Amino acid sequence: MTSCSTQCSSTRPQTVQVEDIEANNITDILEECRILGHKLIYLNYKGLTKLPTQLFKDNAFLHVEGIYLKRNLLQTLPQDLKFLSNLKELYAPSNKIAELPEDMSELSKLESLDLSMNNLTHIPCCVFDIKSLKTLVLSQNSIVHLPPDIGKMTGLVTLILNHNKLTSLPSDIQNCSSLQTLNLDKNFLSVVPRQITVLHCLEELSITGNNLLYLPMDLGYCANLKRVYADNNGLFKSVPFSLWSKEVGTYRCGTESNSRRIEFKENNMSAHIPDEIQNIWSRPGLLVTSLLELSFRVVNKYKDILQMSRLPRSLKDLAAFATAHCEFHGCNRPLFTAGYPHLMKHPIATYRQSNSITFLGLCCSVKCLDLFTKFPLPL
Repeated sequence: MTSCSTQCSSTRPQTVQVEDIEANNITDILEECRILGHKLIYLNYKGLTKLPTQLFKDNAFLHVEGIYLKRNLLQTLPQDLKFLSNLKELYAPSNKIAELPEDMSELSKLESLDLSMNNLTHIPCCVFDIKSLKTLVLSQNSIVHLPPDIGKMTGLVTLILNHNKLTSLPSDIQNCSSLQTLNLDKNFLSVVPRQITVLHCLEELSITGNNLLYLPMDLGYCANLKRVYADNNGLFKSVPFSLWSKEVGTYRCGTESNSRRIEFKENNMSAHIPDEIQNIWSRPGLLVTSLLELSFRVVNKYKDILQMSRLPRSLKDLAAFATAHCEFHGCNRPLFTAGYPHLMKHPIATYRQSNSITFLGLCCSVKCLDLFTKFPLPL
């Protein structure tokens, strides 16, 4: 009579045959993996302070594509890890990792790296040089800074940075052209760089539980964006009108006030205007557009033939990326430092948006403002 354990063993897929049962002997796990050619190694909950040296001897584990190291006591990873040249997934949450070896950048096939719930205060430089990386999970660490090198990760699809200590994002994130999911929940962010609006693959942005004041006005023009979660941001009082057709979470938003910032108010509604908008026009307003605003429009129009590198970075960034576009659908003129704001409730009540959400739109002229007020949606 065949025992139950034998029956179970015979029906399990080879690639997941080595379970991460705490009682399993590490030597036995590795030996079975070597003999049977398992592509995944499960070393979760083993109390490891370093990886077994057997992993790197005699090229016996070159076939391995995934290593799972949850809930150990690792403070770093060995330099020899680079010899596992076929490694595609490294899963090591809930350790004590504070640093990584520089040679990790040589893992040319690594697609997924999970170092959540560790002791990272910064993102090791080697991570940005792993060109094959598609998923990076660094949640629940103590990371205080996202460096400009994040822009090197052009193949990154998912970036999870929730529950860290970030106070800002670099504009270089615009170069993460493959990014589809960006999770920034539970940090200390007050704004998101407007350059994020060029991430045309972005499908989901989550920025709940921060110090958010406003979102980029053109965020809704990201071609594939479907969901924006901004819940539990007490100072966040209005959603860019460009997001009117998207799924937007705003639970417990607008419940706080900041005496240090001036709010734009209209019809018992209020909003924080983007910092770049220095001139807030109103009816009857100016009949002539300011010279500064006109200058930015001209530079932006001819940015591909002008020597933009000669400008100070702050001016170059502002000229290269408009703060907003005129919301009247027949205009769409870029706005940089000035505009006519208008606040409204959602123009069409849907299951995705409640009428309690305030939307902010900016227009380039009194004429566009009047038309936008009457006809906020395309006819």
